[in-house]
Amino acid sequence: MSEMAEKVKDYFTSSKFKREEIMDKLSEFLTVEKGGVKLYEAALKHVKDHEVKAKFHEFHKQTMRHEEILTNIIGKLGGNPAHKSAGAKIAEQKAEALLRTMNESKGLSAKEAEMNAIENIVIAETKDHADWELLGHIAHRSEDSDLSNLLKPAVSEVEGQEDEHLNWTSKKMGELALKGLEKNGKH
Repeated sequence: MSEMAEKVKDYFTSSKFKREEIMDKLSEFLTVEKGGVKLYEAALKHVKDHEVKAKFHEFHKQTMRHEEILTNIIGKLGGNPAHKSAGAKIAEQKAEALLRTMNESKGLSAKEAEMNAIENIVIAETKDHADWELLGHIAHRSEDSDLSNLLKPAVSEVEGQEDEHLNWTSKKMGELALKGLEKNGKH
């Protein structure tokens, strides 16, 4: 019930947002998407499970689309998509750290490297999911109708995909980890 009350409040409570802060957040969110594209590319090199590989190809393609959407939004708002806010610089460092753990997985078996790759995607998708959720709140609460009208269709297109990215990957990571432990326990 409280979730319903929050949704109602979200849709009927308007807020003023500082343009500079919105642009900084959009810069950060775009950087997260760019990092996501690289993470999916790296993960696909380690993933052997056919179902995961197929989903990661799908999610990679969608993530490239999300990057395109944010690039267009920033441009339509008069910003520079190449600008990196302080939050974007930190997001880039986080993505690079996750990439390092995938690319420098010496000493891990192929299964362990695969699980590490999936876990890194879950970590990245957790942030990405939260970003799009925040954009939805901004879209529905903004007193700036231009901003709201720009964000609403983007959020409408992306939010369900982000739900799937996070939920499916988290569930699959748990299933594969349990399956790996069960096999190891039978030896």
